[in-house]
Amino acid sequence: MINKEAKILVVDDMGMIRKSIVKYLSTLGYENIVEAGNGLEAVDAFKQESPEIVFMDIVMPEMTGDEALGKMREINSETPIIMLSSVAEKETIKRCKELGASGYILKALTIETGADELNKYLSMF
Repeated sequence: MINKEAKILVVDDMGMIRKSIVKYLSTLGYENIVEAGNGLEAVDAFKQESPEIVFMDIVMPEMTGDEALGKMREINSETPIIMLSSVAEKETIKRCKELGASGYILKALTIETGADELNKYLSMF
C-alpha cells in the first residue's frame, strides 16, 4: 500500500475532474497531492516532485498522456503510472501498456466508486 504521506501526481486537463480525484484521494487519507493540467506540466512535475504514484488522463492538450507517459518512463521506469481515460479503445490501452503504464482506469468515476477505484491501485504498490 502506498504510504499516506506519499506524493501523488494527478494529471487531467479538466479542473473539475482533477479536483474530484483529489477529493477521492483525500477521503482515503492522502493529502500530499500535486496537480498538472496537461502532459507538458505533468512531465515537469514528475521531474521536479518525484511522486510515488501518478494518475494521468490520456486525452489532453499540449502533450497527450501517452506521450507524457513515454517521457516519464525515460526519467523513471519504476514509479507506478495509472492511466485515466474515457477512451476504451484497445489500441490506446495497448499503446499505454507498451509505454509502461502500470494500470488503466476508465473515467466513469463516481462518488460511489471513485475512491474504491483509486484505492485498488494504491493498494497494489
